Formats: sequence, structure tokens, C-alpha cells
Amino acid sequence: MEGTVSFCGKYCSVIEDENSIETAITDLTTSNKQKVLIISQTTYSIEKFQLIVDKIKNNENLKNININVINTICSATKQRQEETEKIAKQVDTMIIVGGKNSSNSNKLYELSKRYCNNVQFIETEQEITNLEKTKKVGLMAGASTPQEIITKVVEKLEKIC
Repeated sequence: MEGTVSFCGKYCSVIEDENSIETAITDLTTSNKQKVLIISQTTYSIEKFQLIVDKIKNNENLKNININVINTICSATKQRQEETEKIAKQVDTMIIVGGKNSSNSNKLYELSKRYCNNVQFIETEQEITNLEKTKKVGLMAGASTPQEIITKVVEKLEKIC
């Protein structure tokens, strides 16, 4: 995103969540620009991206603006999010393994919280807690999580469960 923002300069709005949409729309309407490009971060939530696109496209103040949408969410990220949703719906506890600063790990965590009441976001196996009442655990790792860490988490879960 930093590269895209630096290229666009002052003609850029970064929409991180629903709360940022209205500000971006206001900025766009006051800029008098006639074209807009909506582009996604490669690891952004598919659902949230579509929500943002819909809100912008359906805004009455923007009806005369040419809006082009480019979805750059990578297929691996999309698949990982779909699998996370499916798993989170079927388990008592969902564990997301990844860096706290990882965009795609955070998206998996947020997605899991929608479908599972007990979600743990961990960076190492030492952070696993409160599995005493859990009958079924789901596990998903962010795209950049090293295999060694995932293996250690699986090994600890096998000992616990």
C-alpha cells in the first residue's frame, strides 16, 4: 500500500474499514475528479472490499464519476479466508498463527471471530491457552507464518488434545 499511496500522492484515500468510507467519499466529491480507481490490498478481506466497493458505487454524490474497480486480492489469500470461515463455523476454538503485524493473519483472526466464540491469535505455541473445555480445535496460519512455527503449534495441540 505504501508504494501505491506514494505514487498517487495527494489524490489518494486509504480506506481501512467501513468508518473510512465517508471520509474518502467526501474527499473525492470535493476534488472534482471524474475518475476513480478502487484497488484492494492483496491480503485484504474479500467481504470488506466488496462492501466498500458497493458503498462507493451506490453513493448518490458519485453517480457521475467513472469508477473502476481492480480486485488484487491474491487467490491464495481468498482461499485461506474461505477455509478459515468454513473451519471456524465447525469448531469450539479457532487458533490463528501469525505475526501480530501481519495484515492477512489479522484478517483471518477477524474472520474467525465472526463464526467462533473462542479465537486465539498466537505467534508461538507457548501462547496457546484455555483449551480445557474445547472438544474441537481449528487451526489456520497466515501466509507468511514459517512452517517451523506451524509445526510446533500442531505438535503442542496433539499433546494437549
